[in-house]
Amino acid sequence: MSYALETFRGLLSLLIKMFFIVVPLMVLLEIFREYNLIGKITRPFRIPARIIGFYEDSIYPLMAGIIFGLSYGGGVLIGESDSGRIRGNQRFLVALYLGLCHAVFEDTLIFASLGANGIIVLTTRLIIATIVVGIISLLLRRVNNIKKEVRT
Repeated sequence: MSYALETFRGLLSLLIKMFFIVVPLMVLLEIFREYNLIGKITRPFRIPARIIGFYEDSIYPLMAGIIFGLSYGGGVLIGESDSGRIRGNQRFLVALYLGLCHAVFEDTLIFASLGANGIIVLTTRLIIATIVVGIISLLLRRVNNIKKEVRT
């Protein structure tokens, strides 16, 4: 019986920690959405994102997903794709990056509340996602160049 009670206390503690992390982030998301602040936040990331292989139109859904999570970033990506602003390989690269590295603030805070080193969790996720997407982007560019050479 004491094991079940201890498990319940641990789960309740975790649930409370997650509540105090996720709810403020959701409020922040609504504020960002209301005042269209994500576009302003993405400006400094244009050059580093371009180096990795992202076009300017891809940065908005990329940053939305990194900051607010896979669901919101995926929704923005679908909306941008449907509008024609993001095409082809860019959709794939954004989805790949978000699959590897999404909700960095939320996840980092949750892991840190469980005792992990937040800086290590955050930097490792960002570095791995950047390296993987950079390599894939380079490979996709080479494949596209080969296709262009074959056509001519």
